[in-house]
Amino acid sequence: MVLIPRIVTVDPAGIVARIVRSSLELLDLSVIQTDIPASEDALNEIDQRVNLVVVALSLDAHMKGFEFALRVKQASPDTAVLILADTHEPNELDEETTEESPFVYLSRPLDIHRFLRVLVAGLEGQESMKKAATATGGELTGGDDSMGAVPRLDIVAARKILEQTQSELGAMVVALADRQGEVLVEVGASGLVDLGDLARSMMPMMRTNIGLRDIVGGQVTTVQFYDGEDYDVFVLSVGLHHFISVLFEGQQGARQFGFVNRFGRKAVEDLIGLIGADAFFIVPAAPKEELPKRQTMVTKAVESEPVELARAEIEFDEEPPELEPVIEPLEPIDDLNIDVLFDDTAPLEGDIFDNLEQLEEMAKQSDGAFQKGRITWDDAKDLGVLKD
Repeated sequence: MVLIPRIVTVDPAGIVARIVRSSLELLDLSVIQTDIPASEDALNEIDQRVNLVVVALSLDAHMKGFEFALRVKQASPDTAVLILADTHEPNELDEETTEESPFVYLSRPLDIHRFLRVLVAGLEGQESMKKAATATGGELTGGDDSMGAVPRLDIVAARKILEQTQSELGAMVVALADRQGEVLVEVGASGLVDLGDLARSMMPMMRTNIGLRDIVGGQVTTVQFYDGEDYDVFVLSVGLHHFISVLFEGQQGARQFGFVNRFGRKAVEDLIGLIGADAFFIVPAAPKEELPKRQTMVTKAVESEPVELARAEIEFDEEPPELEPVIEPLEPIDDLNIDVLFDDTAPLEGDIFDNLEQLEEMAKQSDGAFQKGRITWDDAKDLGVLKD
């Protein structure tokens, strides 16, 4: 048999009772809550079966909240105690008192996210409640970047589901938004309220659901009610990434709890069916890889001493070697008469002009011994120019 947790509130003004009851409805937790105005009556009611006592700091003439908390711990050591101070009372206790106190102290106006964490943890025990009171919101809920991308769903199919829900509830407006504050679908009378502002106001609630999931266990579903003079608004979570807002005319929403719980939850289940398992999955975004820093090559001047070159020394022979003549000398002509060559009166033997054609032909040759019109000694003798 599963035991339902029990909470006792103690406050003559009844403010603590309303805060706790509204928070439990917000979290959709099954808890037995007992509200007792007088401190003496409350002490008689508290025993080992009570998980959490939430008490006001100012009680009555009999005792204050601190004394009441100490007497509760004496009677039931396992019962967690939470003291809620009013707005005109001290905001917090000194660090030494907070560590040694057998209770948790919070002041109003409350940080709703912190209070919800403390309230849920108080059902588990005093130590869990103290840890929840000192933890930061980021440790439990995580930032939006840590939740990765919002899963997609079929907008056309989602609109049909919301139209059916509006018809069943008779609501003025039914809208679907995601945890990033973007309105995806809107049916009904448009322009009554700024649904974008409403969606962005609900973003912290979506992050709170993720933190509470690890505390209460399982998949968290919430139904919240905001009672205003002009409009009443219900907000139903759709997994961890979407939620539905249902808008009624003021003073009518309070009478719609049963219908919203019935038909609203049916719409939530249908929408989760469209999203699939991703409705309750959180896929953190991959960390960005840092590009390696560009390395710059720096050329460093190297100082070096100048190298002294050795002087080349070439040795020459004092007397040059005798070279053999390329052209061998001809034998001298004993009876050579030069005048005969240049004296036109000298008698010539034979007719040298008989061979003029042969001379001209030899002069025209461009290679061999007759290049540039020159003839050799032997050729001259053959032509009869010179005597043998």
